[in-house]
Amino acid sequence: MMANTSRSRSGNSSSRSSKTGSSRKNTRSASSRSTSRRTSAPVQAPQNPDSAFKRLASSKAAMPLIFIASVILIVGIDLLISWNQYSLFFKILGVEILIAVIVWTVMTLVFSRKKQKEPDSEYIEDEE
Repeated sequence: MMANTSRSRSGNSSSRSSKTGSSRKNTRSASSRSTSRRTSAPVQAPQNPDSAFKRLASSKAAMPLIFIASVILIVGIDLLISWNQYSLFFKILGVEILIAVIVWTVMTLVFSRKKQKEPDSEYIEDEE
């Protein structure tokens, strides 16, 4: 019988301590919750991948990146066409470089003439 009473007493004491401990925890957590309420920062919507691409395209780094990517693409295509025949690779690459120089020269001449004509036309319109 003693074993039963000791068990019941220990059981009662543990249940009492758990009840008082939980009530203490509840009062502490409730008081800490009321004193430490913080507002969270506003959640921003995720940005579209298009906007990141558009920002890159409008930056100063866009032209060098496009140039480097196009050179790598052209040299890669030339290597695939030539199948490791280096004389053919350099002939194709030489022709492409000549074409690029001719196109660049023509584009430079065309755009420089347009820039020269634009200020004159604006000046004439102001006089009238």
